[in-house]
Amino acid sequence: MKISNLDNKTIALHLFRISFGINFFFHGVVRIPNFEKFVSGIQNSFQDSLLPEFLVTPLAYTIPFAELIIGLFLLLNKFTRETIIAAFILMNILVIGSSFVQKWDLVGLQATYIGFLFLLLYFTNDNKKIK
Repeated sequence: MKISNLDNKTIALHLFRISFGINFFFHGVVRIPNFEKFVSGIQNSFQDSLLPEFLVTPLAYTIPFAELIIGLFLLLNKFTRETIIAAFILMNILVIGSSFVQKWDLVGLQATYIGFLFLLLYFTNDNKKIK
């Protein structure tokens, strides 16, 4: 596939997917070396919320790896449709968490991600891969 043979919509969609892949991938990459600090930061953020620690802690341990895997699959253009759906699920979990600690600025940012994920999924071909 030569880039000169692709229309602007297809190129834009690939660049959009790659940009989101970079974003998610590096969210995970930078958190893993400081993993325990990330987890304890999340636990501290939620200690005065209604969410119990038995829900917060496993999610805190999962988030960096979910971000890394979502980013990698988006970059590789593998399981694209399923990966975007997984990203939707992750972002909605983050919105719920941010709502519990009343971080409305984060909820707004996460809603923006969800809007862009909507566009990425909407314009991605149903055959599971952007062609």
